[in-house]
Amino acid sequence: MVCCACSVDLKSQIVVLVVHLISAGLSKTVAAQKARNSNRWAIAGFLFGPLGLIAAVGMPDRHQIVYLRYLAEQQGYQPRHACGGQKGETDA
Repeated sequence: MVCCACSVDLKSQIVVLVVHLISAGLSKTVAAQKARNSNRWAIAGFLFGPLGLIAAVGMPDRHQIVYLRYLAEQQGYQPRHACGGQKGETDA
């Protein structure tokens, strides 16, 4: 005989699993659109659920970063350091 507590526990586990699978798929899609490693973000979405999805949405878009740097350089922007912004290296 199956007890009611066991069936409720199984239902809640299935709901959590489905939510995490959906979060993994959405995280992978968002990461791919932002030029990030989509497989790693899918794993993060699966492990952390909606929190992984929120983190993927919050990541900056690499395409936008490259485009903004291109626009800045076209307007005459000069990096502070000769190596492209990293400290510790000098002009040689």
